[in-house]
Amino acid sequence: MSKVTTCKIEECHYNKDMKCHADGIEVLSSGTKRVSTSDHTCCNTFKPKEVY
Repeated sequence: MSKVTTCKIEECHYNKDMKCHADGIEVLSSGTKRVSTSDHTCCNTFKPKEVY
């Protein structure tokens, strides 16, 4: 299985120093009927960082 090495979503709980630290991720279509670019996908594992 491949490992996610880069995450540029600073607001995600799993992003630590621009690396994904989730145990696994789920990537889904963003709603288009046919996916042809990464713009048509989304990471369903995203969890917002807690604000203190």
